[in-house]
Amino acid sequence: MLEGALHAVMVGVAESYLGAFAVELGHGARHLALLSTLPLLAGAVVQLLSPLLCAVLGSRKRLVVAGALGQTASLAALFAIAACRNTSLEVLLLAQLAFWVSGGAMAPAWNAWMASLTVHTERPRYFARRSGINQLALLLAFGAAGSALHHAGASVLRCFVALFAVAFVARLASVAALLGQADLMPPQRLRLSEASVAPRTRRAWLESDFQVATYLCTLAFGTHLAAPFFTPYMLRELSLDYKTFAALSAASILAKAVAFSCCHRVAARFGLERLLTWAGVGVALTPFVWACSSEIAILIFAHVLGGMVWAAVEYTSYQLLLDHAPSDLTAEFFSISNCMTGLAQVAGALCGGFLLSRSVASYHELFTLSALARALPLALLLGSGRGQHFPLPLRELYARFAALRAQAAPRAILVGTELPRTLGNRTTDPPPAL
Repeated sequence: MLEGALHAVMVGVAESYLGAFAVELGHGARHLALLSTLPLLAGAVVQLLSPLLCAVLGSRKRLVVAGALGQTASLAALFAIAACRNTSLEVLLLAQLAFWVSGGAMAPAWNAWMASLTVHTERPRYFARRSGINQLALLLAFGAAGSALHHAGASVLRCFVALFAVAFVARLASVAALLGQADLMPPQRLRLSEASVAPRTRRAWLESDFQVATYLCTLAFGTHLAAPFFTPYMLRELSLDYKTFAALSAASILAKAVAFSCCHRVAARFGLERLLTWAGVGVALTPFVWACSSEIAILIFAHVLGGMVWAAVEYTSYQLLLDHAPSDLTAEFFSISNCMTGLAQVAGALCGGFLLSRSVASYHELFTLSALARALPLALLLGSGRGQHFPLPLRELYARFAALRAQAAPRAILVGTELPRTLGNRTTDPPPAL
C-alpha cells in the first residue's frame, strides 16, 4: 500500500504534467504527437522481453526494482531538462522513452509477483483499500502540483524543477518499499530455457481470444486522434490558468474514483460486456461534448463524464481480458494486447498531429472526428453474446500493465489495476477526462 501511494505521488506531480511540461517548453502539435505515443509504444513492446529479463536478472523482484530505478533515473533527467530549460525534442523524447521502457519492462514481472504475494489474501478488500489510498494520494498530489504551477507566475519551469525533484524522491522511496517485500519464487526456478520469448508469444497469439483486445486497440486509435491535444487546447487555445486546468482534471479523477466503486454492482446486474458497451458509448460522446462548447460548465461536465465512463471501461475490459487470456500465458497475452494498442495510439496521434499541423482540421473538428472514430469499434461488442455473466468481484490477478497513457493530459491510476497505466501502473487508457 505504501509503495502504491508513493507511486501515485510520482504520477500526480510529474507524470500527469508531462504534456503541460512539453507545452511550456514550446513544443508544437507534431512534437506532442511523438512525445505522447512513441514512448508508450516502446513501453508496450519491451514487455515481450520481460520473461527473458527476469531470467537474466535471476528473479522477478530484481527486474521490478531495476525498472523502478530506471524510472527514477528518468525523473532525474527530466529535472535536468527543466533546470537547464532545454527545448530539444530529442533530449525530452529520450528521457520519456527511458521512463516508459523502464515501466514496461517491469510490468509483467510485477503482475506475477503481486499475484503470488496476495495468494492467501482477501483480494477484493485488499485491493479496494489499496486503490482507495492510491486515488487519494493521486488527487492530493495532482491538486498540489496544479496549485503550485498556478502560483508560479513567470517561473513555471522553475516550478517544474521542484515537481520533478518531488517525483524523484517519491519514486526512490517506492523502490525502498519494493525492496521490503519478499519474492516468493526462488531465483533458481527462473531459467533462460523457460524464458524464450517467441514460442510463448506464438502460443498466446494462437490460443487467446482477442475480441476485447481488438476493441481496445481500435478505440485507442480513435481516442488518440485527439488525446494528445486536449492539454494544448486548454492551455493555449482557451488560455486556462494552471489552477483551473488542475481543478478540471481533479474533478475527472474524483468522478472516476466514485464511478469505480459502483461498477461492481452495475456489472453484477447487467454483465461485464453490456457495461463495457454502454461505457464505450459514453467514451465516444466525451470528445463530442468538448467540441460543442468551450464554456467552463461544459468542460466540467466533459471531465466528469470522461472520468465515469473511463472507469467503467477500465474495470470491465480488464476482467474480460483476463477471461480471454490463457492462464499460463497471461503476461504474454497482455504484452500482445498492449503492443496492438500502442501501435494504434501512435497511428491515431500522428494522424491527429498531421491534421492539426497542416490546418486540415481545427481542434473542434478533430474532437468530432475522434468521437466518430471511437463509436465505430462498438460494432465489435454489439454482435457478441458473451459476457452476460459476472465473474469474481475483483479478478484474482491485480496488475500493473505498461504505462500506456496519454502523456499530453492528466491521468489517474486505474483503480484495481494500477496501470494502464490497455492498460497502468499502468495503463493503454487515456486520462479519464478524454
